[in-house]
Amino acid sequence: MHTDTLTLDAGHVGAARQQPRRTARFDARGCPVSARSQAAIDHAEQAQWHMLSYCGDALQPLDAAIEADPLWALPHVMKANLMACSSEYGLGQLGLASLAAAEALAGGANERERAHIAATRLCLQGHWAQACEAWERILLQHPQDIAALSAAHIFDFCRGDARNLQRRVTRVLPQWSHDMPLYGFVLGLHAFGLEENNHHAQAQEAALAALAIERRDCWAVHAIAHVHEMRGEYAQGAAFLRARTPDWAPDNGFAFHNWWHLALFHLEQMDTAAVLELFDRHIGPGTQQDLQRIDATAMLWRLKLLGVDVGRRFEAAAQAWPQQPPAIGHYAFTDMHVLLALLGAGRIDEAGQVLEAVRRKAGERSTMGTMAAEVGVPLLQALMDHGRGRHAQAAQALWALRDGLHRFGGSHAQRDLLDLTLMDAALRGGERRLARHLMNERLPAKAQSPLTQHWAGRIG
Repeated sequence: MHTDTLTLDAGHVGAARQQPRRTARFDARGCPVSARSQAAIDHAEQAQWHMLSYCGDALQPLDAAIEADPLWALPHVMKANLMACSSEYGLGQLGLASLAAAEALAGGANERERAHIAATRLCLQGHWAQACEAWERILLQHPQDIAALSAAHIFDFCRGDARNLQRRVTRVLPQWSHDMPLYGFVLGLHAFGLEENNHHAQAQEAALAALAIERRDCWAVHAIAHVHEMRGEYAQGAAFLRARTPDWAPDNGFAFHNWWHLALFHLEQMDTAAVLELFDRHIGPGTQQDLQRIDATAMLWRLKLLGVDVGRRFEAAAQAWPQQPPAIGHYAFTDMHVLLALLGAGRIDEAGQVLEAVRRKAGERSTMGTMAAEVGVPLLQALMDHGRGRHAQAAQALWALRDGLHRFGGSHAQRDLLDLTLMDAALRGGERRLARHLMNERLPAKAQSPLTQHWAGRIG
């Protein structure tokens, strides 16, 4: 344990006079912390494991850390980040309350912790790009700062910044080693970044290495599911997820999304009965957060495009979404799914209200306002056109937007929903050549997929 006396600059002398003299402490990877209690540090480390694995409840050890050291700001920042990473308005408001508690303790925080407070403030204010830059500055000084790395990774994903989703981890990876606590999770982050940049073999290798260290790394499991999806290996993907279910499913806050991937593999086989069974058991129920509602809506929309009767499931999905701003109009990727749920339920006028909320967001000077202006408004307008039967107009708009859709986040697998919608709009709007154009792109990876063959049959 390091116990060197902490040197305070002149700007913090006043704060130091009001608080007990402290010695420097470090977390399990050597990052400096201002905690006065080793028990608090240990609780925060436990919380970090929960946050990275999505297992159990991260709030309990964070509360224990706060109880062990009420003057330590970092556990409050970690709470705020936990809420922020949901990209959800309501949880973000809870995050602001935790951030305010951290800011009240900033006088006793060290430079790294104050930088975390500033980055999280930017994030919760909707300035996601600037927040990622702030986390990167922390990583320049502390490349083993797993909190900065994992938060930036999430918001690289939410911003559609695939390059940094990979490269941010690559830049710090040489400063990590196998014996460092939580190293396996870094490999899991690296695997997903590699996959989203189409380095599929390297992604699978990194994910398997991550799982060899930490079998409950559901992000690494998720990366391998994506690799199989992109390669069209639907049978292998389903077998992998089923074999690993004891690792990623029990008591895991991300399990719903891996169940969604399993349903996608069954959808590629046109086994819609299995898809609906998985939906009813693992995807549709308990949609209490936006990420869960996104998966439920996306799966129902894919089934709708295939002409599958989903009963009243779409109405339930629409009812699960918040209906009013500011929860609506907060993040364009989420708003798209709200609109799709309403269109699927036949609630066209209410879907139009979502579009108007996104139009208002487009006037905001923030990362999310830019997303709304550049992607959200034209995309939701195109989907509204499709819902109102203006299929040719929708197809042309979706085609024009297609190469820039990554800018509002989501993965290749998630945004494939929009390619399928584009093909449907093109076929319904008499744009058969456009539909065939898209199919030609799909064939190299998924020529043998029954789902691909279904669409090819529609195109003729």
